[in-house]
Amino acid sequence: MLGALLLLLFVITAYAPAGSPFREFATNFLGNFAATVAVFIAIYLFYVLITPPGLRDAEVVPLRDVEIGDGIINLPANASDYWFWGRSGSYFRSAVLPRLDDLARRERRHIRIRLVIPDPDQGANGVLYKRLKQGLGEAADDTTLSANVLATISAVVLACSRNPYLKAEIGLCPSVPVLRYDLSNSGALITRDAKKLPAILTNSGNPYFEMFRDAVENELAQSRKVTWDLVPAGPSDVADALNDKVLTTIKGLPAYDTTIVEAARQLLSSKANRYGR
Repeated sequence: MLGALLLLLFVITAYAPAGSPFREFATNFLGNFAATVAVFIAIYLFYVLITPPGLRDAEVVPLRDVEIGDGIINLPANASDYWFWGRSGSYFRSAVLPRLDDLARRERRHIRIRLVIPDPDQGANGVLYKRLKQGLGEAADDTTLSANVLATISAVVLACSRNPYLKAEIGLCPSVPVLRYDLSNSGALITRDAKKLPAILTNSGNPYFEMFRDAVENELAQSRKVTWDLVPAGPSDVADALNDKVLTTIKGLPAYDTTIVEAARQLLSSKANRYGR
């Protein structure tokens, strides 16, 4: 653009009659405009010079509460890795996990999940989770966290046992997190996981994404690990993720009883979640 303006300015100066009002107006206008463009170009080049590529390419987008569900469910697209750190994983197990499972199976794509959720056996996590849920206007008791954690873990174990392209690491962290982290190769979405509160979405390949990913990886490294053997049954043999065939393969589960198992079974059969429509 700057070159075109200078060329036009040269043509007008060369061919317009000297002293004509048009020549004087055009030269003044185009000269000032060209100088302004040159200043903008110089500022942009200076910005490019001093700003690292990761920050130049970073996109941080605020999301309204009604956009969070779609933002999360779009993250698995083209993902080979998925990280989750949250309070119970209800939306993860009901919406994100089935999508990851389907993409891995349909596209023969290897996907690795890192999952961090609170340890119900640690301190007052169960009571704190109950208060958080009640503060959001949702029903809960002292075992609600245990039931949710059991439901999420068993759902992941069964999905990985059925799908050879799906792998997972699970850690039980010692506290209930304030924020919810969902990350994939596509980007990261961070929210306070509460109604009417916004979230932020950033693309991958920049310092913001790496900061969020490192937070989840660090928490996973310090968490109590849950491990399992593959469920010794085909996809059609185990319909219930809380079947004894599933639970007996899992090592490191938090304490549970028949009441918690039944509550977890009801959670798995229900698709209700905070971001559902």
